[in-house]
Amino acid sequence: MASRLLNVRLDDERVRKARRLRARGVALSDVVREAIDARYDALDQPMTGREAAATIARILDQHPDPVNAPARPYDVHDAAAARAAISHALKRRTR
Repeated sequence: MASRLLNVRLDDERVRKARRLRARGVALSDVVREAIDARYDALDQPMTGREAAATIARILDQHPDPVNAPARPYDVHDAAAARAAISHALKRRTR
């Protein structure tokens, strides 16, 4: 197996933690490998409703609507209305 070098930027607090782990004999490469494996294994698990809601909330927090954006012409809580509006918008773009 060929190995690759991975550079990771850490803030001061994580550098402090990494140094303490190393001082206690923990191999940081093992920590990174275990974290990657755990996250990768979690990808195979279906997302729960709570996890999906948390993901959507995080996305909306990171990318809010602009302050001056007009109100949507449909009820965003009505799945059928949203589906129809999206379908209409997609049809308009392709013409």
